[in-house]
Amino acid sequence: MLSHAINRVSAACSGAGMAIAALLLVYIVVHIILEIVLRNFFASSTNTMGEFVGYATGAMAFLALGHTFANRKHVRVSLLRRHLRGNAAIAVELFCLAATFAVFAFMARFVWLILARDYMRGSVSPGLVPTPTWYIAAAIFAGLVIFLIQLVASAFDTVLNGVPEEQIEGE
Repeated sequence: MLSHAINRVSAACSGAGMAIAALLLVYIVVHIILEIVLRNFFASSTNTMGEFVGYATGAMAFLALGHTFANRKHVRVSLLRRHLRGNAAIAVELFCLAATFAVFAFMARFVWLILARDYMRGSVSPGLVPTPTWYIAAAIFAGLVIFLIQLVASAFDTVLNGVPEEQIEGE
C-alpha cells in the first residue's frame, strides 16, 4: 500500500520534471534559432542567449534526473552487481541507493541554503538582464528533490520485488 503511494508520487514528480525539462529543451532550440535569425538577417541580438540557455540547460539536467533513474537510462556500473543474486544483490542495491541518497541529500541541503540566501537578498545575475539567481537554484533543488523521491521509491521497490535484471540495449 505504502509502496504504491510512493511509486505514484515518484512517477508524478518524475513525469512533471521530465515534462518541464522537455519544455526547456524546446525553449533552448527556439531561443537559439531566434538568435541565429536575428544575427544573420537583422544584425541584432537578444543579448541573453548564453545566459538564459545556460540556466535552462542546468535546470533541464537536474529536472530530468528522476525520470532517467526511474526508467533505468542512467549510466550504471554493474561490474559487481552482475555477479550477485538474491539477498546479496538486494543488499548491494540498497547500499548504493542509500549512499546515493546521502550524497544527493547533502547536495540538496546546500542548494536549498543558496536558494534561500539568494531569495532573501534579492540577488540577481550580473548579465545584461538582471535575472534573479534563485530561479536556477530553485530548478536545481526541485530536480534534486524529485531524484531523492525516486531513490526512496526505488528502495521500496527493491525491498519488495528484488533487483531488476540488467537490460543492456543493443545486445
